[in-house]
Amino acid sequence: MINFKRIKSVVLSGMVAAASVAGSFSVANPSLKAEAANDDYAKLLQYSLYFYDANMCGSEVNSKCGMTWRGNCHADDEVAGGFHDAGDHAMFGLPQGFTASTLGWAYYEFPDAFDDLGQTEHLKMITDYFCDFFKKSTKLNGDTVTNFLYQKGDGTVDHSYWGPPEQQGSGRKMFWTSNGASEIAAQYAAALAANYKNFGNAEDLKYAKALYKFSKQYNQLAPNNFYGSNSLKDDQAWAAGWLAIATGDNSYVNDARSFGDVGWVHGWNDSFLGAACLSGELTGDWSAANGYISSKANGSNYMFLDKWGSARLNCSMQMTALIATKHGKGDYKNWAKGQMDYILGNNPVKTCFVTGFASNSTKNPHHRAASGYTSYEQFNMNNWDPDGDHMNPYSSYGSNSHTLIGALAGGPCDASGTYHDNMGDYICNEVAIDYNAGLVGAAAGLYHFYKTGKTVSSIEGVDKIYSGGGSSSGTTPPSQGGTTAPPSSTPPTQTTIAPSTGGDVVLLPDDMTVGTEEGTDGEINNYAEFNAKGYKTATLYYTVNTNDMQSSGGFGTWTGEWEQVDFEVDVKNGKVEVTYDIPSNVGATVKAMIWWPHDKGVTIEKVVLSGGSSSNTTKPTTTKTTSKPTTTKSTSKPTTTKSTVTTTKTTPKPTTTKAPQPSTNAPTTAVKLYGDANNDGRVTLADATAIYQSLGNPDKYALSATGKANADVIGNGNGVTAEDAITIQKVHAGLLKLSDLPIK
Repeated sequence: MINFKRIKSVVLSGMVAAASVAGSFSVANPSLKAEAANDDYAKLLQYSLYFYDANMCGSEVNSKCGMTWRGNCHADDEVAGGFHDAGDHAMFGLPQGFTASTLGWAYYEFPDAFDDLGQTEHLKMITDYFCDFFKKSTKLNGDTVTNFLYQKGDGTVDHSYWGPPEQQGSGRKMFWTSNGASEIAAQYAAALAANYKNFGNAEDLKYAKALYKFSKQYNQLAPNNFYGSNSLKDDQAWAAGWLAIATGDNSYVNDARSFGDVGWVHGWNDSFLGAACLSGELTGDWSAANGYISSKANGSNYMFLDKWGSARLNCSMQMTALIATKHGKGDYKNWAKGQMDYILGNNPVKTCFVTGFASNSTKNPHHRAASGYTSYEQFNMNNWDPDGDHMNPYSSYGSNSHTLIGALAGGPCDASGTYHDNMGDYICNEVAIDYNAGLVGAAAGLYHFYKTGKTVSSIEGVDKIYSGGGSSSGTTPPSQGGTTAPPSSTPPTQTTIAPSTGGDVVLLPDDMTVGTEEGTDGEINNYAEFNAKGYKTATLYYTVNTNDMQSSGGFGTWTGEWEQVDFEVDVKNGKVEVTYDIPSNVGATVKAMIWWPHDKGVTIEKVVLSGGSSSNTTKPTTTKTTSKPTTTKSTSKPTTTKSTVTTTKTTPKPTTTKAPQPSTNAPTTAVKLYGDANNDGRVTLADATAIYQSLGNPDKYALSATGKANADVIGNGNGVTAEDAITIQKVHAGLLKLSDLPIK
């Protein structure tokens, strides 16, 4: 088995090294407890990306980084940019490429998690920054690499400096090669191909192909005593898998299948498992990948493989196990959930190993920039015990320190759970860019499956917040009945979403007023309010997070009096879709209410407004009631009768309000959802990517007729252009609303 240790220099200060071995403690029985509720996966994904802001390097840190305490650094490097490797400031090519390609993998497999939580923009900024550095580090002659930079900074020299990167000074050594470092070239190629697949930058693909050709041409490992690689085959198979996925070119598939034996988790020195997963996706044969995953992703104890960064190995395994689960190659969701529960604090030392995430998070990770010290001398002086005769075994941050957000610490250094929150301990308390790659992927995968948690709008030391929602965090609610929430006794406040005059409009949670309210029996029920004036139907989509097979709720609106339509519907594969025929004399706001299941048992996904009539086979029956709002009790459990919708309404006076008329400039093919170029029912960065790809290679990436109609959001008669893609990006960034489309 390959030893997956991070090879570190031994030139660290003797004082620091001594601190790292003193004062350890251990608690037996590190089994995982099911009752803990460390399931705020939305916040975990949000936080885990900020570690890359903290480690950003170059002349664009001021403009791109979200941390208030970081600034431009090493701007005079021959090639500026990239990310510092760990708590130090050197840049080693192998973890750089591995990290960027693995982050790309996380988005490729779980784009819904990033999109739903408003994290796609942040992820894209990070992977673009990596890829820009890789391209600047590569010299091309046509499609041939003539030279490329595979390392910045001398590791030994770098480790002899303890201070912020902004003050390190200039003259760092650059490491170039014209015929080697093939494993690093392959990892760069993988990252660039993945970024092209995710976001459609054609230049990324050009460099990916060239670097892969370079790697295969020379087949030489880079000389390096910090991140020495054991093989080329894994890196090249990993890169070939990404090129096959990105291009659809079968010539890469044979290389992708040549990944060798899988015997370790996906990591910087061993990408065999990741390559095997990509090969499984390309060929349908998951036996190699799942054989290893199933041997490790089991049991209830913390999966401990090595003392050096045990938590990063654990998170990487979580990520790959969740990817296998997504592809139907096993069900490892609960195992991953239990492992993350341990990492987030349900462990023998009651410590969360993700910095800044919780009140019990590790406080003193091995990170120069965050520590507050400007030299080893200052570090040593501050960490002597008061009697002055020995080093404090738990060396801590200084008074000028900063909270490092979202970094995964190394974690327990043995299977019993031994850990010490010691800045000098680079075995237990190291943080590094490759550590967080697995954490990001695991967080995205867990949110994909469990949909728990919520992003936050304020973070210590952060002035650029990426957030976008999520459901309320907490454990799965019990399967018990309850009562309905009463309708408001006054008309609900109108939301600001204005209807479009063409096609359907999709309202995501951020486009509506989504919340919870207390029912008559004290239970907490879900609702969404939205502007529906002028539309004929509203279809509510939501996910049931319990094992219930039926769900109940209602739609209500004011037509001079409160009019309410109750529904009870079957749950299919955890999903509910129910359509409401909007009265022609409806006021501006409709309220969709879900009474069963309660509270966290439900996640509202979207509402689709349509100018057409309902196509739902579940038809309402009408009964009369009083004009006053009433409160209706539901049964303790939903009944098993066939789904029906019952309308409780008063007879309103008709109004002259008319449904919107189709535009005379409408395209020949009907628009289903403006901005939805890839026809997946949502408007995200993926739609802008689809447009860019179709413009760059229309033969391979042609949009469907409906996709073209949806994509033409400018409506200037020029067809689909890059301007449409830019407009969709503005919608994703919150600068425009869906209701603003099409732009005339």
